[in-house]
Amino acid sequence: MKKSLLLLSVSVIFSLSGCTSSNSIKEQDLMHHHYVLMENNGLSLPVFKNADLEFGENMIMIGKMCNEFSAQTRLKNNMIKGQIINMTNNKCQNKQLDLLDNVIKKLIIDGANIQLIDTKLVLKNNQDTLIFQLKDYM
Repeated sequence: MKKSLLLLSVSVIFSLSGCTSSNSIKEQDLMHHHYVLMENNGLSLPVFKNADLEFGENMIMIGKMCNEFSAQTRLKNNMIKGQIINMTNNKCQNKQLDLLDNVIKKLIIDGANIQLIDTKLVLKNNQDTLIFQLKDYM
């Protein structure tokens, strides 16, 4: 009986504290936040401190992997999907950053599951997982 009560108490605390990732993400949760890329498919990416993204009004996503991009996105059922509005077309000397341009394009165009876990933003599909760390300017 005590174990059941303890288990119930713990699950209530976690559900009330927002520690689950099953909560539905809203546009307001993303807008006006800046994120820097920390991981690509489980590999830490400290060298890519300039790889980032942020969400503006009307879910306009802007960012940079190797090339700068902007995309009009929409959010529904913790999935983000959209179209690339603009992307520079520079050849990057860093091949991993060059590949990340294709990964972010695919995640945006084909759609990606999106999660907010504490201060991390996760974009994920069947092939790739990008993890960003919240790093607002102010």
